[in-house]
Amino acid sequence: MLTNNKKVTKHFFLFILLVLMATGGTAQISINSPYSRFGVGDLATRKDAYLFSMGGISMAVSSNRQINPYNPAANYAFDSLSFIFSGGIIASTGNLKTDELTGRTNYATLGYLLFGFPVTHWLKTTIGLTPFSNIGYNITANEIIDNVGSTDFKYTGSGGLNEFYANASVELIDNLAIGAKLSYLFGKGDLSRTIFFPDSVGLLNTRVDDYIEVGDLIFELGLQYHRKLTDKLTLGFGAVYAPQQKVNATENYLVRSFFPTNLGVEAFRDTVVTRLDNKGTITLPDKYGFGFTLRSSDQWMVGADYQWQNWSNYKAFDRSDSLQNTMQISLGGEFSPSQSIMANYWKRVKYRVGFRYNKTYLDLRDTRINEFGISFGLGLPIPRSYSTMNVGFEVGRRGTTASGLIQNNFYRITVGIAVWERWFVKSKYD
Repeated sequence: MLTNNKKVTKHFFLFILLVLMATGGTAQISINSPYSRFGVGDLATRKDAYLFSMGGISMAVSSNRQINPYNPAANYAFDSLSFIFSGGIIASTGNLKTDELTGRTNYATLGYLLFGFPVTHWLKTTIGLTPFSNIGYNITANEIIDNVGSTDFKYTGSGGLNEFYANASVELIDNLAIGAKLSYLFGKGDLSRTIFFPDSVGLLNTRVDDYIEVGDLIFELGLQYHRKLTDKLTLGFGAVYAPQQKVNATENYLVRSFFPTNLGVEAFRDTVVTRLDNKGTITLPDKYGFGFTLRSSDQWMVGADYQWQNWSNYKAFDRSDSLQNTMQISLGGEFSPSQSIMANYWKRVKYRVGFRYNKTYLDLRDTRINEFGISFGLGLPIPRSYSTMNVGFEVGRRGTTASGLIQNNFYRITVGIAVWERWFVKSKYD
């Protein structure tokens, strides 16, 4: 008899290694999105390779070999003796354009790290590390102002929020499960803006630095129900809810006047406003989502999601940011020609496709900033195992060139692996 101790040890050290990589990787995200200047930045939704290529549908999706981090009730489908590791990277390239200018945008980062396992035969859980929002921009603009002359505006920002979470789900009755997710939200944003008067020696230039650090707990609830319609067809329903929550934050805010120097650095003269070590809160709004799936055994699945979040209630240190409520619709599905281990490899591959449309929380110059993406991908079975490599691609657009705004055309790819193992079971050999 052979035990699985070596497998347990190998994957334990793999998990620790990925945690260390994720901790370093999430601190090094570098994006180039001028729209990440507002609110908490670009919201990082649907980054995992499994759901990403199906338009991000997740509310009613559950699997015994994949982790769904977006509905805490989805864990109930785990096998009572199985352990799942899931990690992946995401990369993006594209262009930013206005009516007059164009520019490139590129970034790559470790996107997520998830670990799912049963606690008992009735309680299943997942722990994970995922991005919550990203900030990254460097914008320069020039304007001719009456009685002042040429005026330069520069905006820079970096950072973002991450989410380390644990969730648990319980199956109340057959195929009806509820779940709860507790997350530690942490991260920082380093934002600055500068006003410079190159044509005037009588006007003082101004620089505003706003450094915000967040660290607090938030929670979310989920529900899933699946009902067999026929021997092969199963209809699924899922929903999530998160109430409005306040998270603790610390702000260091400085407004300073300065003179430029020949060395290209700023010689500060006066400190106009100072708020150092200012304790306060950031209000995250309530969120609702629900979705449906229709599945035929393990051969195909189609689904749809709707999500809404009340970002008009957003505040940071008792200051609102004129944000709008968000809405996202996702459609997607997957198909596998055969699940037989004797079938040709490409017949056992899962082929995925999806679409999403998102009204973001930005309304600039009386123009709503919307986003859409068309996605497709593959679930590639790893030989001699129940593990899978997931690859997803998306092409999309955010924003518009109307009213002097910026349009972002992007191409994204995410690659991840879901390692499925059965632990604490002895293997036999002849």
